[in-house]
Amino acid sequence: MSDDENQDSLEALGDPLQRKVLIKGEDDRPAAGEEVSTAVADPKRVELVLRESEEKYRRLIETTGTGYVILDDRGRVTDANQEYVRLTGRPELEAVIGHSVLEWTAPHDLERNTAEVQKCLEQGMVRNLEIDYLTPTGLIIPVEINATVLRTSDSLRILTLCRDISERKRAEVSLRESEARYRALFEANPHPMWVYDLETLAFLAVNDAAVSHYGFSREEFLALTIADIRPPVDVPHLLENVDRVKEKRFDEADVWKHRTKDGSIIEVEITSHYMDYRGRSARLVLAYDITERKRSEVAVRESEARYRALFEANPQPMWVYDSGTLAFLAVNDAAVAHYGFSREEFQAMTIADIRPTEDLPRLLEILAQPGEQRVDRSGTWRHRKKDGSIIYVEISSHVLEYEGRRAKLVLVNDVTERLRAAEEKEKLQAQLLQAQKMESVARLAGGVAHDFNNMLSAILGHAELAMMQCHPSESIQADLQAIQNAAQRSAQLTRQLLAFARTQTVAPQGLDLNDTVAGLLKMLLRLIGEDIDLVWMPAPGLWPVKMDPSQIDQILVNLCINARDAITGVGKITIETENSAFDEDYCTLHPDFSCGEYVLLAVSDDGCGMDPEILDRLFEPFFTTTEVGKGTGLGLATVYGIVRQNDGFINVTSEAGQGTTFKIYLPRFAGAALESILAGPQEAPRGRGELVLLVEDEAAILNMGRAMLEGLGYQVLTAGTPGEALRQAEAHAAEIKLLITDVVMPEMNGRELAKLLGAVRPGLKCLFTSGYTAEIIAHRGVLDEGVCFLAKPFSINDLAVKARQILEGR
Repeated sequence: MSDDENQDSLEALGDPLQRKVLIKGEDDRPAAGEEVSTAVADPKRVELVLRESEEKYRRLIETTGTGYVILDDRGRVTDANQEYVRLTGRPELEAVIGHSVLEWTAPHDLERNTAEVQKCLEQGMVRNLEIDYLTPTGLIIPVEINATVLRTSDSLRILTLCRDISERKRAEVSLRESEARYRALFEANPHPMWVYDLETLAFLAVNDAAVSHYGFSREEFLALTIADIRPPVDVPHLLENVDRVKEKRFDEADVWKHRTKDGSIIEVEITSHYMDYRGRSARLVLAYDITERKRSEVAVRESEARYRALFEANPQPMWVYDSGTLAFLAVNDAAVAHYGFSREEFQAMTIADIRPTEDLPRLLEILAQPGEQRVDRSGTWRHRKKDGSIIYVEISSHVLEYEGRRAKLVLVNDVTERLRAAEEKEKLQAQLLQAQKMESVARLAGGVAHDFNNMLSAILGHAELAMMQCHPSESIQADLQAIQNAAQRSAQLTRQLLAFARTQTVAPQGLDLNDTVAGLLKMLLRLIGEDIDLVWMPAPGLWPVKMDPSQIDQILVNLCINARDAITGVGKITIETENSAFDEDYCTLHPDFSCGEYVLLAVSDDGCGMDPEILDRLFEPFFTTTEVGKGTGLGLATVYGIVRQNDGFINVTSEAGQGTTFKIYLPRFAGAALESILAGPQEAPRGRGELVLLVEDEAAILNMGRAMLEGLGYQVLTAGTPGEALRQAEAHAAEIKLLITDVVMPEMNGRELAKLLGAVRPGLKCLFTSGYTAEIIAHRGVLDEGVCFLAKPFSINDLAVKARQILEGR
């Protein structure tokens, strides 16, 4: 500074010996120690003091972080510190000295800054003025200005302090953006939100969701307190809770009841957060309406209670099991009662524990299959009860979540009785089918037997007559014997068909089975051969039975042949008898048995036995396991037919390699057994010239019968039809001693003919002959009381014996 300029300054300050220089700090107060007396007489001394003061002042303003600038009355810079130079963006002090502050004022603030300079000149100061400076690089620097006008007698200066507020501005922008974001979140939140004053409880702000959900307008909300939306009964608890959460930053205040504008009560879950809202202690609240959820929860609980009741009250066993571990998770009372396990025992088990061991592979295979149906009906299973018994059940299962675990709900339907009933029905249907099959065979056998036995009668009769007329040494004798043998085998086949179909004509009588079997042992020994032992085990005190003795022969012959064929090499056949009785309880457990008292005839062998497949077809007609040509397949079918015809039943037990036992149960006869008469071969008894009326619609048999009777010493009248027989009887009524008639004939049957002839010739004795009686003289094959019958084909000896028995009344 020049001496002239100092002098000017001093003059401007007044009396240099009486004035003080006052230097102010940035807060416009005198800087400590900066008051310097100028009352000195020496001008140089004054200049020195001022220079020192200026340097001290310069050091002070350069070390502060505030920009200092001195402007003249036209706003031009006369002095500034380096911080101010930085704010203008200029490189050095010289770049700002003498320049107007408007040069670095941002264009948008030029007008305002000009006005503020003028205002400062007029009012002497400016406070907290915010102006944007624009640097040469285009950077905007916001500054805060505080200015004071310094006046002297001849000059005016504006002392200005400029502070960089860039960081504050950025913070303000960030705050505004943050507030905008949170305001947007607040307003856009789909759940009601509000801010309330912790002191007054008044609403300070509410979002749109609150307005919409509660029905109050924003203005109505802001005129209410949080107590106003509570039911009165809840307000005391609310006030206690407000005091409790005042100092907590964050609080989940559980569930509250709120009242909407229309008076309805809703349940809300409240979450609150402490905040300072415009200088007031407040809480920000998020309200989540759980009314529907609560209703749903109640509905779910009620539904669970209902289903629990249905689960427990269901009469069918039910349970829930873990899909992963297979462990029982819950069982109902019906399962406990039905299976016999306690609830605790069940829940210590898995579903595999109630399966028979042999069923586990199938269970694990099904459980391992990929995919899982929501509802599954997995068919019929076997289950094991606590007592070890096996039941058959139908399973229906449903996938569900049980206490957080993937599980299945199972409904069990015990079908054991149904399957037994179905099995019984199937058995009955099989029996019906068998009965129908047998009926078909019976009809076939009846039709065949009548014509076939007529033809066999002619063949056997004529062969026998021819054999009687030639010498045994003649060559034709062998041919006739072969014819007779073949015809007899054919007749035996016909008898087997009739026996199987239960239409074999029989004459039942009381028998001691022990005596009857004993009389057959020699014949049976010849039949089975020397390599097989025959063991006879008769039971003492055996009850009598009622049946035709010839049927016992057929039964034992067929069973022993069957046993013989089952034995390879040496072996043993055992025949035994025994008394047996079965009550209702036993028959309930063994449906193949019938109640009552029976005589057992059992035939056992130690042969090869039979597998189940063969056992199932054992009594089918024409079913055989022997080689082709070695069996007819009618042997066991014949046995079955005879036993059923006599109201008995058969039980067969057999295993492959273990032999076979046939147990035949014949009903006990209440009467006495007839004494068994074992008669050997005897000569044919001769007639005594009695007149016999022979009626037969087959001419060949009629001629053969006449020849047989005449050869036996009888007189014979023949008739080919019932009408001719009536005419013959009228002509010789007093002379006829015996009527021998076929049963099945045209015009009328033999029984009807005998009845008509009995009217003409009272007391006339009658012998019926037939290959098939067709229920005319027998019921189910059993001859009616007092009926004499000779089955076709018959021999001369058979005819002679039967005729003499009738004529002599034996």
